[in-house]
Amino acid sequence: MKGVFVALFVTLSVAYVVARPNHTLSCGEVDLCMAPCVRYLTRKQKEPSGECCTGVKQLKGMPKNTQERRFACNCMKQAALVFSGLKDDAVANLSDACHAPLLFPIDMNCDCNR
Repeated sequence: MKGVFVALFVTLSVAYVVARPNHTLSCGEVDLCMAPCVRYLTRKQKEPSGECCTGVKQLKGMPKNTQERRFACNCMKQAALVFSGLKDDAVANLSDACHAPLLFPIDMNCDCNR
C-alpha cells in the first residue's frame, strides 16, 4: 500500500508541476522523481522499483531545454552528496535499468555544463 501511495504522490506532483505554464524546473521536483530510487542506488534493492522507474521516466520529460537539462544534472549531483553509499555502477545503469534513457548523464562526476 505504501508503494502505491508513493507512486500516486509522485505522479500527481509531477503532473501538477508540468501542467503549470511558464514553469521553471526546481531541484525539489528532480529530488521527488529520484527519491524512490535511493534503495536501488545504494544496492539495498537488486532492481529499481516501479516507483523509481516511474520517477526516472517523468524526469526524462521534465527538462524542456539545454539549460534545464544542465540544471537537473546539477540537482542530481547535489542530491548525491546527501546520500552515503551510492554505488557508481547503480547510478550509471539506472536509466538503462528503467528503460528510460535520459538526455543528460546520471553520473556523480560528470560535467553538467557539457
